[in-house]
Amino acid sequence: MRALAVLALLVGGPGLLVASAHEGHALSDLERAATAPGALSPFDLAALGLLVLAAVLYARGLRRLRRMGASVPRGETWAMVAGLVTMAVAILPPLDGLALLRFHAHMVQHELMMLVGAPLLMAGRPLPVLLHGLGARLRPVAARALQARGTSGAWALLTTPVVAWTLHGLAIWGWHLPVFYDAAVGNEALHALQHACFVGTSVLFWWGMLHGRYGRAGYGAAVFFVFTTAVHTGILGAILTFAGVPLYPAYLAPAARLGIDPLGDQQVAGLLMWVAAGFVFTLLGLGLFAAWLGESARRTRARVTSLARRVPMALIAAGVALTLSACAHDADVRMAEQLTGGDMARGKAALTRYGCDTCHTIPGVLTADATVGPPLSRLAMRTYLAGRLENTPGNLVRWIREPRRVDPQTAMPDTGVTERDGRDIAAYLYTLR
Repeated sequence: MRALAVLALLVGGPGLLVASAHEGHALSDLERAATAPGALSPFDLAALGLLVLAAVLYARGLRRLRRMGASVPRGETWAMVAGLVTMAVAILPPLDGLALLRFHAHMVQHELMMLVGAPLLMAGRPLPVLLHGLGARLRPVAARALQARGTSGAWALLTTPVVAWTLHGLAIWGWHLPVFYDAAVGNEALHALQHACFVGTSVLFWWGMLHGRYGRAGYGAAVFFVFTTAVHTGILGAILTFAGVPLYPAYLAPAARLGIDPLGDQQVAGLLMWVAAGFVFTLLGLGLFAAWLGESARRTRARVTSLARRVPMALIAAGVALTLSACAHDADVRMAEQLTGGDMARGKAALTRYGCDTCHTIPGVLTADATVGPPLSRLAMRTYLAGRLENTPGNLVRWIREPRRVDPQTAMPDTGVTERDGRDIAAYLYTLR
């Protein structure tokens, strides 16, 4: 029971430790059979294989980005590693086998997947690193597949907070109906499907909360959806806790063989979902709320700082817009090149070479039809870059070359753009009006 006790300390709290202590310190023969390494099903091995593949691709992507001079924040790397380890703990013995014998162990497994592993993986922003881990040949193919209109459109829809919140809630409540829960416990294929639904909807939910279409500015709405999720899952946990009879017949026979009280086992599981998970939801919600307040304060400071310069910059932008609109394309190019000191044609090629097309939609660049980052259309007409920098040639080159120094929280990686390439890219972007 030592491994279960460690998990209890991390997720379940004192209630699970007490329940485990009453059941003894040694595994029974039945438990040993269920929790042995050889008890891994083909579905467990497939899930473990996916985790190993993700870890290998992530490690390769990190090495490749570092060779390019790019950097990934340590916090994101550690979040990714912790997420992978948490998912592995959830699907490996002893927990996976105990989940089929004890309801509260199954609840620990689910909460590890949905409330620890999934948010950690999404906090790690793994997609750009995983794409670089594929290598130079496969990365463009995978990027184009992800950028395809159908794929990007479906992802944008499914990660919309209200859609992700609804799907996640339906998965939790639907699979906890006794008829479906018992079927999953008794059939390994259905058990794998249950976990896939839990993890899949959790990924959609936490991606939508952390990196949704409104970014950090959308954390205020995310707080609402996180707290409402805590409320409805808490209600389900309370139902399990206060039910006067065991609700899941699948655990009656194992409880009889192990000599444990199935109703007490169910009550511990309910407390885990109600109290322990509710506490974690509250911490995550408070973290999002603090980040939202910080983002609002930063935006306010940026507006106040630039207030005295806003009118002159608006006049300059208007003058540039009038000039560009009055000139032919050749004159647009000459103007952009004079402003930046770069070469527009070389800049267009550099956008693809540095992988900008894997994240942004860029007019005139065939492969650049992505939704990871904001579209770069009409960039020459914008007053601000990245919501905080005045749109000047020097600031644009600086943002292209060193985005992490400008905004340490940005998802845009430092890809090692040289001074010359930065000016060339800026020249091309200043032709977009």
